[in-house]
Amino acid sequence: MIKTDVKPKILVIGDLMIDAYLIGSCDRIALDAPVPVLDIKEEIDVLGGAGNVVRNLASLGAKVSVMSVTGDGQNGKELKHLLDQLETKSFILEQKGRKTSRKTRIMSNGKQIFRFDHESKNNISFDNVKKLYSKLQEKIKAYDAILLADYGKGVLTRDFTQKIIQYANKHDVKTIVDPYGDDYSKYQGAYLIIPNKDEASKVTGIDIDNDDRLLDALKEIKNKFETKEAIVTLSEEGVAVLNENNKLSVLPTVPLEVFDVTGSGDTLLASMGYALAGNNDIISSVEFANLATGVVLRKAGTSTVSIDEIQSDQTYLDRKIIERNLSCKLN
Repeated sequence: MIKTDVKPKILVIGDLMIDAYLIGSCDRIALDAPVPVLDIKEEIDVLGGAGNVVRNLASLGAKVSVMSVTGDGQNGKELKHLLDQLETKSFILEQKGRKTSRKTRIMSNGKQIFRFDHESKNNISFDNVKKLYSKLQEKIKAYDAILLADYGKGVLTRDFTQKIIQYANKHDVKTIVDPYGDDYSKYQGAYLIIPNKDEASKVTGIDIDNDDRLLDALKEIKNKFETKEAIVTLSEEGVAVLNENNKLSVLPTVPLEVFDVTGSGDTLLASMGYALAGNNDIISSVEFANLATGVVLRKAGTSTVSIDEIQSDQTYLDRKIIERNLSCKLN
C-alpha cells in the first residue's frame, strides 16, 4: 500500500463532461411505434470525463484544482455547480457557441440500453488557450502533479498540451496522461502516458501478441515519447509495467466481480496520479491503481473510490493470499 498520510496537490486539465442518467423500468411497447417505453423513476447528473477524474481525486482526499473550457449554456452552468459542490479550486472559462459535453445514458433494470451525446469537438479558441496557460504559469508551484484527461473534445489542443508538459518539466512537476487518438507526439516528454493494449500497438507499430512484444512496446513508448515511466493496461489481465530493471512486470487486477466498466479509466488516471504525486514508485502506484479500479468496477455508472475502500480490498487480498499459502502447505 502506498503512503497516504500526505495529501498530494493535483491539477486536472481536460475535457469536462456531465454524465446524465435516466433510470427506470421498461415493460411495455409504445402504441405509436415498435419501440420500448421507459418509465423514468430517477434522473441523476454527475461529473464525467475530466470531471470524474476530479471526483475520484477528491474522494481519495487529494487537494484538487481543475482548468478547462465549457460552453456558455445551461449545461456549462450546471457543470460549474457540480464542481463547486466538490469544493475544488476551479479555473473554468466559457466559450460562446460551444456545447458543454453531456452524455445521457438510458438505464433499465440496472443496465444501459441507450446513450445520446450533446457536445462540441472543435478546438478551444487560441485566446482561451492563452488564458489557461497564463494561469498555469502563475500556479505551477502549487502542484505536485498535473493530470491530462484527453477525450478528444478540443480542450487539450496539440500546442497547449506541449506547452503544459514542457512548462511542468521545467518545474519538476509530473504530467500523467490519459491519451486520445493515435498521435502520441502530442504528449512528448510526459512523465507517464497510459495507453491500453490496442492503443499501444497502434502508436508503436508493434503487434502485441506475446510478452516479448509487450516488453518491446513498453520500451518503444518510453524511448519514442521520452516518458519517465511506461505502462500498458491489459483489461482483465492487469497492467504491464516496464520496471526499474527495464524488464516486464504484469500486475494482475483485483479478482472480484465486474459490474460496470463506465469511468474505470478515469479512476485509473486519478489513482495513478494520486500515487505518483506522492512520490511512490511505479510498481506500488500501479498496485494501488489496480485496487482502486477494482472497487469502481463493482459499482454502477460513473463512480468514485475512497482510501478506506481500497484498504478494505487490500485486506481481503492479503487474507486470500494467506489462505492460499496455508492450503498449499497442508497439501
